[in-house]
Amino acid sequence: MKSRSFRAAVLAVLVLAAGALSASAQEWRGKARVDGRVLNEKGEGVGGAKLTLRRNGAGPEAVMSKSNGRWAYLGLSGGAWDIDVEAPGYLPFKTTVQLSEIERVPSMDIRLQPAPKAEAKTDVPKNAAPDVIPILEHGNQLLQQKDYAGARGEYEKGLAAIPNNAIILRAIAQTYYGEKNLDKAIETLQKVLAIEPTDTTAQLLLGELQLEKGSLDEGQATLAKLPPDTIKDSAVYVNLGILLMNKKKSEDAWGYFDKAVTLAPAEADNYYYRGLAGMQLKKKEAKADFQKYLELSPTGEYAADVKEYLKSMK
Repeated sequence: MKSRSFRAAVLAVLVLAAGALSASAQEWRGKARVDGRVLNEKGEGVGGAKLTLRRNGAGPEAVMSKSNGRWAYLGLSGGAWDIDVEAPGYLPFKTTVQLSEIERVPSMDIRLQPAPKAEAKTDVPKNAAPDVIPILEHGNQLLQQKDYAGARGEYEKGLAAIPNNAIILRAIAQTYYGEKNLDKAIETLQKVLAIEPTDTTAQLLLGELQLEKGSLDEGQATLAKLPPDTIKDSAVYVNLGILLMNKKKSEDAWGYFDKAVTLAPAEADNYYYRGLAGMQLKKKEAKADFQKYLELSPTGEYAADVKEYLKSMK
């Protein structure tokens, strides 16, 4: 459950807006550019992703990624730009990039996570009274139909009969996620963990949601509390590392990419990302990481880039 679909609402007085709009429309124009790729959790290009850039609330029209995931923006002013990425079947993504009109910023890799599908059935608490079970099962049916508000209404009825029940609260969190209400989903997962502190599934989801929302420190802290063997998918570490790379925290990012390599040493992309972070940190190991990537995936998505990086290291 990860999502990043929030935007700030701006209220303007119409009398003042006429002059301000013409000026703000020009503020974002300049000589900077930014480009990159939108990738799925496997490192494959995602076509048809919508990328929207805004600086101080202004910016160009959204651009769509090509079939190989590549995208580019030209003619932007220098400064901090917010990037929102949306693609069907994937969780929304949000990041910030610092652009310069003098130096070109490195190409960005934006990795999306698939949106979880609503499950056909949510567990019914064992201590549910016979008259409560049909209510919860009806909520399950509505959840499957993506009637999130209706499902939540049923679950809340069940919660009134069985207060502070973690199973029902997890189902409620799923309805908020379905509505892309990150704040409420996070709040509800925190209630789950207050009741069941050892619920590692809820803890992992909470950490990922906090990261996707942009609460990097909170997300890291939540994931750090997990037992070492809880995270089975190296993509969790890769995604966290990419977020840190985008925030210019290459040292921290390298540490997470290193965990990804340790967890899944046969996954070529893990070496690619650790190599990128290592290259920024001027680590000698970066060259070996890129060579390992080519060994594992000689014709992979990043092969051409890796070969260029290796040439520059000679």
